[in-house]
Amino acid sequence: MRCPNCGKENTANSEICNSCSFVLPSSSTNECETKTKTSKFAIIGLIFLVLGSILSSVSMAFSSIQIVILTTVLPVIFGIKSLVDIKKGRGRIKGKALAVFEIVVPICLAPVCIFWSMDAALIPNDYTIADFRSAPREYNCSFDLLMKLSEEEKDLPDAPLIGLSVEDINTITIVNTIIGKEDFVRIKDEVRTHSENIYLAWKNGRKGRDIISELDAFQEIADLTEITALTESDQDITYGFLRNLRHIAYLYQSYIYLEIAEGDEKTVINELIKLDSVFRKFSINARSSVSKLLCIAGLATDIRTANFLANNPRIPEESLVLLAEHFRPLNNAHTSFRNPLLFEYLTTKKTLDAVFHEDMHERPSMLKRNSAARLFRNFCDRWTVVSEGIEGFKRPELSVWPAICPNWLHVKLDSEGNVPGIYKYYNPVGSLLVGILVPAIERIFEIKTKLEIHDDLLQIVLNRRLRKEIRLNARAYSDQYIVDVEEKRIFSPGPDGEANTEDDIKLTINPQVLKWNH
Repeated sequence: MRCPNCGKENTANSEICNSCSFVLPSSSTNECETKTKTSKFAIIGLIFLVLGSILSSVSMAFSSIQIVILTTVLPVIFGIKSLVDIKKGRGRIKGKALAVFEIVVPICLAPVCIFWSMDAALIPNDYTIADFRSAPREYNCSFDLLMKLSEEEKDLPDAPLIGLSVEDINTITIVNTIIGKEDFVRIKDEVRTHSENIYLAWKNGRKGRDIISELDAFQEIADLTEITALTESDQDITYGFLRNLRHIAYLYQSYIYLEIAEGDEKTVINELIKLDSVFRKFSINARSSVSKLLCIAGLATDIRTANFLANNPRIPEESLVLLAEHFRPLNNAHTSFRNPLLFEYLTTKKTLDAVFHEDMHERPSMLKRNSAARLFRNFCDRWTVVSEGIEGFKRPELSVWPAICPNWLHVKLDSEGNVPGIYKYYNPVGSLLVGILVPAIERIFEIKTKLEIHDDLLQIVLNRRLRKEIRLNARAYSDQYIVDVEEKRIFSPGPDGEANTEDDIKLTINPQVLKWNH
């Protein structure tokens, strides 16, 4: 044995160097040093196991197959290789416990990884455009009339297609603000100050008024805006006509209030009925949330105008009867959000398809397209039942899990787009997309309920004026509607359930005209 200190050769069993007396290392010491080596394959397998676990949680750059290989297949292979090397090493290689860990843990994780890599099944007999509530085909030309209200340039400050200038729009916008005040006398006085400009706007808006007259001639008004948007990937949704429809509503409102203030109520009742008829017909078939909300706003404006007429002492009874015959209670078709919810579902499916196919081979595990579609459809179905007012009916919910797995965990998308944490881990991109695309449904239904309450209040006012029986049973937020003679209003507590707060839903009344003195 060569001395590591002086380099002299010594006999094999020597413990001390014969030349420099240096203590020579023994063969047993060499064996111990050899035993301290850990299997490199065990270390590599552990790296793959940890790396796969991290990537499965945070990375979107690897497919489900790649992550399964990293998390289960490679650690098992290297673990087995480590055990083989440890056996051949005859005690010179350690890491057996680590190798066993790399084999057992991935085998246990394999079912989880396989489950995580699978999507739910396609939805059988899913909704299509044919499921929209639509006008009969012979009324499709009414949609062409609506499209005549669409400006080519969306950011114009005026509305040349319906004949309104910037000054006209400013006038009717100011008048709309005035009408929001509660004092009938004050409204009449302030509207009169803009009489010249209102009459000019009414004259200039002849093109828009002619379109309203043509639309009123149809028994139903079609909405076909979204057909191309849902079937063609590069087609923008056209909402330009809604902007001008709102301008027309303001124009009619300004003119009607002015004529009432000037004492000519008979003429304007027919104009109000014509405008409201268009909103009622369009509301039934409106498909997008934007279109539906515009109709609700128009109907609410018309109710406020009809209430102003009903509280006018000069209006003759035959005109009141005409008003009451038209302003019958709104039905579910007028206020239902079935079409908008179906539209939201179909556009969400289209978005999921676009994301899924954009990088289908790289990120399928992060986006379970079918599962996300099932989750959003359950959401839309649940709120459709609420919107339709179908009591006691409950649609069967679709499972958001793979077909091999029973619906062992109920996953519900709430009104803010939140889902349980376990589903976010199972479908991270799908959860994110659905959460972004979910409409502000509770706010939408508050607007819907507010319109229905205003409609109830108008029915009470009209019946009171016509000396018919009235009922104050409330639709929501309280048991009964409240008549406040001193404050000259009939109202319902709003969502907070407290009377005399900012969210009260109310109509102004003239107690003397309605003979409401207590």
